[in-house]
Amino acid sequence: MESKEKKAQSNKRKQKEVKVKKQAKKEHKKSKQVKGGPSTFQRILAHCEDLNGKILILYGLLLIIGLLMVTTASSYLATSSGQPTYYYLVRQGAFAVVGMLAIFIIYIIKPEIWRHQRFQRMLYIGITVLLVFTFIFGETINGAQGWIGVGAFSIQPVEFAKPALVILVANFLAKDEVQAEIAEINSPFKLITHYKKEAAAIGIWLTLVFFFPDVGGVLILGSLFVILLLNSGLTMKWLTKTVLIAIIMYIAVIIVLNLFDLSHIDNYQIARFTSFINPFADAQDTGLQLVYGYYALSNGGILGRGAGNSIQKLGYLPEAHNDFIMAIIGEEFGLWGVMLVLVLYFSLVVYIFHKAIKMRRIFDQSILVGVGSYFLIQAFVNLGGVLGLIPLTGVTFPFMSYGGSSLLVTSMMIGIALSVIASDRTWRRSLQMKKKQAHQISLAENEK
Repeated sequence: MESKEKKAQSNKRKQKEVKVKKQAKKEHKKSKQVKGGPSTFQRILAHCEDLNGKILILYGLLLIIGLLMVTTASSYLATSSGQPTYYYLVRQGAFAVVGMLAIFIIYIIKPEIWRHQRFQRMLYIGITVLLVFTFIFGETINGAQGWIGVGAFSIQPVEFAKPALVILVANFLAKDEVQAEIAEINSPFKLITHYKKEAAAIGIWLTLVFFFPDVGGVLILGSLFVILLLNSGLTMKWLTKTVLIAIIMYIAVIIVLNLFDLSHIDNYQIARFTSFINPFADAQDTGLQLVYGYYALSNGGILGRGAGNSIQKLGYLPEAHNDFIMAIIGEEFGLWGVMLVLVLYFSLVVYIFHKAIKMRRIFDQSILVGVGSYFLIQAFVNLGGVLGLIPLTGVTFPFMSYGGSSLLVTSMMIGIALSVIASDRTWRRSLQMKKKQAHQISLAENEK
C-alpha cells in the first residue's frame, strides 16, 4: 500500500513539474510575441540592451583622437605627393566606418556559433589560404612581403590572423578533455607535445609570417599563443618561467648585437635590429627613424608645440603617420598629450581584463584575455620600438596609427569583446530563470 501511495505522489509531483515548466515556457513565449513574433530589428534592439557602454565610450574617444592625429601627421606627406590634404583621413575614415560595421556584425552573432566545429575549420582554412597567397603573391612594403592589393587599398592578412588565433586557441583550451589534461600534466610543453596536430596548425601560421618576413607579426601571434596557454589553468610558476625566459632572451640579443657587427648584411629586417642599439651611429640611414623620433619627443617637451606644428612630420621622420604616430603626438601635444592617450588606452585594456576575471566560463575568459593581451602587446611593441627599448618591428599603435587593416582588426577585437560580455549577461539571466523555475517547483511541492 505504501509503495502505491509513494508512486501516486511521485506521479502527481511529476505532473505538477511538467505543468509549471509548460506555464513558464508559455509566459516566456508571450513576453516575446508582438503581433506574430518579434522582428529581426526588435531582436537586435533587445540584444543591444546588453552593449557595454564603457568599452564603446573608450573606443569612440580613441577612434576620434586617432583620426585627428592621422590628419595632422599625414597632411604634409599628402600635399607633397600631390594628394589632397585630407587624403589619408578619408582612407582611414573609410576603414573606421567598415570597422564600426564589423563591430555591429560580430556583436549580433552569438559566440556559441564561433565554437561550432564547421566555423572553426572554415576560420583556420580561410586564414591559412590567405597567408599562403600572401607568401606567394604578396606585395613587398618596407622589406616585408605581407600585403595584398585590393583595388586602391592594401590589406595585411597577418592582422586578421590575430583575432582568428584568439578564437581558435580559446575554443580549444575551453574543451573539457583539454582542461582535464591541463589539470593532470600542468605543463605547457607537455600540452603542446600531447596535442601535436593543433600545435603544428598554429606553427604553420608562425612559419609563414616569419618568412614574409614579419618579425612583429610573429612576435604578437606567438605572444598571444603563450599568454592564452598560461591563462588556461597552469600554475603561476609557468608564468614566472616565461617572464624570466623573455628577459634572458632580451639580454642575450643585446649582448650579441653589441659583440658582433652585422652592419655589412644588406637586409632591412636585420638593419632594424642593429640600429636600435646605437641609432646615432648611422643617423642618416638605419638609425634615421629612431633619431628623428627622439627629436620629435624632445621638441614637444611637456606641453607640446601645438596642434599641427610638428617639425619632424615635414619630410624628416618616415612613417610619421604610421609606426611613429606617438612621437608626433608627443611633439605636438607634449608629455600631457601622450599621457592622455595612454590613460584612455590602458583604461580600455584594464577594463577588458577586469571583465575577464568575472567570467565564469573558460571560453569567455580566454577570449577576453586574448583581446586584452592583443591591445597590451601591440602598445608595448610599438612604444618599445619608438623609445628604442626594443628593435623596430613595424607594429602599429592601435587606434592612433594610419593603417586600414590594423584599424579594422582593432574594431573586430572590440566587437568580439562586446559580444562575449553580452553573451555572459544572457547566460547569467538564463541561470537565474532556471533557479526561479526550480524555486517555483519546490514551492508547489511544499503546498501539498
